[in-house]
Amino acid sequence: MKDPAPSPIDKLTIPGRLLLIFTIILFGAGFYFMFLFIANNRPSRSFPVIFISVPILMVCFFFFLIGGWLLERCGVQVYTHRGTGKD
Repeated sequence: MKDPAPSPIDKLTIPGRLLLIFTIILFGAGFYFMFLFIANNRPSRSFPVIFISVPILMVCFFFFLIGGWLLERCGVQVYTHRGTGKD
């Protein structure tokens, strides 16, 4: 029987998981404040949620990439470089 393939989160180290959690919290806070800003200052028409979430997703994506790159440059391993476990 085959073992299930490990998910990308399983290959993150503790600092990598902390960076991921912080990025998710950043997304939640950004979405919340952006939604409140748009809800209070929006015109009379309605907007799809994707208009609110795409800019925040892009910021969080680049935050995670740059944060991971900076941690790797400082010598903190973010992603385990283990093999697949097959010999």
